[in-house]
Amino acid sequence: ADLCGGKVHVWTALGLLLAFAVVCIGTFEATRLTTHVLRSPCTVLGSEVIDVGTCTLCDYGVPTECEVHPIATARLAVTFKPLHSQDNVTGYVWYCKGRAAVDPCQRQSRFLDQLSLDANRYVSSVPPSGPVPCTVGEVFAYMQLHAAEGKEHQCYYSSRDPEGEDVWLTMPSPGLVDHAWFQKHVGYPVFLALGGLVLLSVLLGCLALEGAELWASGLV
Repeated sequence: ADLCGGKVHVWTALGLLLAFAVVCIGTFEATRLTTHVLRSPCTVLGSEVIDVGTCTLCDYGVPTECEVHPIATARLAVTFKPLHSQDNVTGYVWYCKGRAAVDPCQRQSRFLDQLSLDANRYVSSVPPSGPVPCTVGEVFAYMQLHAAEGKEHQCYYSSRDPEGEDVWLTMPSPGLVDHAWFQKHVGYPVFLALGGLVLLSVLLGCLALEGAELWASGLV
């Protein structure tokens, strides 16, 4: 009777852990599956270019020759009406967003930056960039492709960002949009990791319990 009672308690605990894991993983998946890239007509309100510093690159010759590259970030202010909203909101299309917070000579740019999207789309329209991305000339050249005030575009934004913190003029990859949103809301990936860990623990617990039953029955 004690053995049966102990089994009931163990299986009850495993069942509760399994339910907890399902809730954690389900929360993450429900959020991921309901995050979409939406499209809306939008109008450019204005543009802004911000100087964020310089990058100095030197060669190894004798004498040493150095080049100074001014680095910038820029944004277009656009107005659009989010889905199911009665009013327009003002959002921003960013070029080299966050560049002021990193090394000016960093050779990588954000994977969801409008400059990266434009570089793939207008590869033949804009001269090749310099040795580092986000130089003033490069940022200004790409921004001017869309910067005419009053010009209408098709804007793309995340369904999780109806206020337009990040807006794009080119359709971004939905997977990258999900990834960027989860980077800002790390609680959901934690739910996924915790749920996976609990599921693994339940599996090991079931195997251990099954092994104990076989041992008790004298089959092993």
